Amino acid sequence: MTQPIAIEPQDLEPISPDWTISELVAWLSEDSRQHDPALRGSLMRVETALTGATWKGEPSTVALIRSLAAAVHTQGDLRIIDVLSPSSRISRPVEQVRIRDLAARLPRRVA
Repeated sequence: MTQPIAIEPQDLEPISPDWTISELVAWLSEDSRQHDPALRGSLMRVETALTGATWKGEPSTVALIRSLAAAVHTQGDLRIIDVLSPSSRISRPVEQVRIRDLAARLPRRVA
């Protein structure tokens, strides 16, 4: 079993580790952020720690945001720093999320 790597707050920039998952998803609602490849690494760290989901390749920022948005209903009040702490991974049950399921849950956007 691999040991979790400690995440330093600056590793998540511009995401604040003090935000809740709900606040993160609200911040990500800005269209320009949804396709920003610079956010992918930070979002992947948070999403993986929160959901435990495994990806076959590098997920897009949109896929990661959808996964986080689905988790808001059950885990939206959790702070990012708490989600990333090694002790929370042991004590908190992991919710597995599949992108196909996420697409079905989210409302369709009409242009």
